[in-house]
Amino acid sequence: MISDLMQIPLRDPTVYDELSADGVTPRAHWAPFMQGLRGIGSAELEKRWGRAERRIRENGVTYNIYGDPLGANRPWRIDLVPLLIGAEEWRFIEAGIVQRAELLNLVLEDLYGPQKLVSSGRLPAELLYANPAFLRPLAGLTVPKQTYLHLLAIDLARSADGKWWVLADRTQAPSGAGYALENRTIVADVLPDLFRTSNVRRLAPFFRAQRDALVNLAHRDHPRIVLLTPGPYNETYFEHSYLARYLGFTLVEGADLTVRDRQVYLKTVEGLQRVDVIFRRVDDSFCDPLELRAESYLGVPGLVDAIAAGNVKVANALGSGVIETAAMMPFLSGLSRHLLGEPLKLPSVATWWCGQDYALEWVLEHLESIVVKPAFPSRAMEPVFGADLAKTEKQEFRERLKSRPYDYVAQEQVALSAAPVWDGGNLFSRSMVLRTYVLNTGSGWVAMPGGLVRVAGSESAIVSMQRGGHSKDAWILWDGPVDTFSMLPPRDQPVELRRASVDLPSRVADNLFWLGRYVERSENKARLLRTLITRVRRASEAELSCLLRLHSCLDTQRSTLPKKRRATARELEEEVISLMTDAKRPDSLASTLAEVQRVGGVARERLSVDMTRLIGAISDSMQIEDYMLFVEYSAVLNGCLELLSAFSGMERENVTRGPGWLFMSLGRRLERATQSARQLREITTPLADGDWPLLEYLLEVADSSMTYRSRYYTTLQPVAMLDVLMADGTNPRSLAFQISHLVDLYQKLPRHIPDDLQAMRQALELLQSFDLRHLDYPLPGEAAREHLPGELLRLQDSLKALENLLPFWSNNLSNQYFSHARTFSITIG
Repeated sequence: MISDLMQIPLRDPTVYDELSADGVTPRAHWAPFMQGLRGIGSAELEKRWGRAERRIRENGVTYNIYGDPLGANRPWRIDLVPLLIGAEEWRFIEAGIVQRAELLNLVLEDLYGPQKLVSSGRLPAELLYANPAFLRPLAGLTVPKQTYLHLLAIDLARSADGKWWVLADRTQAPSGAGYALENRTIVADVLPDLFRTSNVRRLAPFFRAQRDALVNLAHRDHPRIVLLTPGPYNETYFEHSYLARYLGFTLVEGADLTVRDRQVYLKTVEGLQRVDVIFRRVDDSFCDPLELRAESYLGVPGLVDAIAAGNVKVANALGSGVIETAAMMPFLSGLSRHLLGEPLKLPSVATWWCGQDYALEWVLEHLESIVVKPAFPSRAMEPVFGADLAKTEKQEFRERLKSRPYDYVAQEQVALSAAPVWDGGNLFSRSMVLRTYVLNTGSGWVAMPGGLVRVAGSESAIVSMQRGGHSKDAWILWDGPVDTFSMLPPRDQPVELRRASVDLPSRVADNLFWLGRYVERSENKARLLRTLITRVRRASEAELSCLLRLHSCLDTQRSTLPKKRRATARELEEEVISLMTDAKRPDSLASTLAEVQRVGGVARERLSVDMTRLIGAISDSMQIEDYMLFVEYSAVLNGCLELLSAFSGMERENVTRGPGWLFMSLGRRLERATQSARQLREITTPLADGDWPLLEYLLEVADSSMTYRSRYYTTLQPVAMLDVLMADGTNPRSLAFQISHLVDLYQKLPRHIPDDLQAMRQALELLQSFDLRHLDYPLPGEAAREHLPGELLRLQDSLKALENLLPFWSNNLSNQYFSHARTFSITIG
């Protein structure tokens, strides 16, 4: 490519060039913009775009390409040069997409109502009743103001003669509007002067109208509106999160909602909150596993019943995906004349539904010039380009079409127009598709001025974000005053200070709670396994016995050790390695670290970028190759513990002390208390002469060796150990420290259960009731005693009672805040 930044890319005469008609001179509405780019210069543009790319990474603007190694961490790809559309041309597009939105809404109203279009033969019955997207439980339900479509996306392409054609209609849960907004924010920041002088129509008024339209659906003051997302692994999850913040809605997953008495509620740590409107980004059939798709984990059981009762409004209305099929396009022209009394202003690309005899015959004869798709998108099938099929493949495909013609739809292959793309200081031409958006305000239709432009990732004519495509902003160059309203606070005006935390959904609190538990569980396992792995090979018989007792503290249900005899050192070594690395063992360190990544991933919306990266590094820390030697295992555990310690530091120093932090910290303290109580019970059983090394091991696992030595030097005594690891409230590793913090943290939670708080206070008082200075503990060399001293026996029973209390206390916490179920009375007996 030529080095001159502003030289127009070589023109392909078979496609429409958005930038230039002759390949030499920019079109009239492009000329000022190109002159402005020349004034900025290539070097300055590169510098600005570098800052923009950093902003994309720092803000976490992502798009998940399925099967890509980067997964949900792949940055969103934006092009510097917007698509420019003149005012007159946009008026034509706007009129066409608004008309189409009105038509499609009327079609949906009929299909879920009287079905006159089918009974009169204007629509084939097969397109309705054979369509998996037709949801029979929704037939006949009343939709507020007959608003089946709240938001509609329409994909447009321009043919070689400059005419716009509709490629597809997205009616279920249209995506991309949030990315269009983010594109505008970034490109306008890179080219502020050009954006201002080009008199570009703003996007904020469209989103203001969308927010108002959703609020008006609720019919009550201060309604609660939520944005329902499939979750963080969805390809457009960033957009869901971004739009929820921008519009001021709560981002939720299906598990965050529950239906009680035909009313939808949001489960929060504050309690159940009534939901009035659901702005959904989940496909129709996944929205209610009770009525629509039993295997769905993304929806809300009972949602259809709540809709039928009129207690919640859903946008877009469930079932709107029935017309999200190209098979509907051949009939839209006639339906427009019938329902609207006028022809389509924006025609669909030539389409044939093979369920009609004449259409099938035409498709079979012209297979080389068309692309064949499934009639019903839910039936997975890659588009088949007839021109790419070999002779034998064409014949086989013809037979497939003949056998089930109603399952296929064919479309003309459109030579997409080309738009200029900035790449490394040069302009290149790439195929493009414009996705436009139309909003139903309840009193009329409003089009987003512009939309999301998608361009091919290379010289390929296929435009797909999943195949590495880019996105562009679309600027509507207006010929009159533009509304400069912005939903973002102006930079030159002070903002209202606030510290109140937003609603914390129960699911998020649950994940943060278990993130704390799994991190702490991982640390305890790593410390215990490190103690074992560094000693097992050289252990004497007495030391091996101590190591086996230490291993029992893991309380593993999948142990490979023999049950009817004492294990050998070799068997213990193999068990330790298995506990470290075997990802198939649910009790292994590798599995626990995988759980850290899982719950951290679903809670990443509430975590900093640094903490999210650290969680990924923690999960990867146990990647041990087969060639690694035994001596390297301890080094791997050291590295894992360093990362876990870094997480502890971030949790203490970087996380705001809000409800999320409370649950994460509760999880950590609860897990450490559970592990500590289990390990302390080993000390309350009098030690034989050969068991004394166990004291050293337990101190090491508790990371309290230096604390002990600073007080007692190297003299190991069980009572002193109990003081350090159980009763010392200044030691952050002691059991009393954990229980004391559980009391402090729990009483800060809203709606905490007084009896549960009292039970934990009683547990702390019980620990503090022991005067260890007078504890009669049998020492080595003493004569064997028939019974344990009374106070030692009471201590043993107390630790066991506490170990039993903690799981019940945790269950009550979960029932109260996460599942909103019944809690049970607990005491420390």
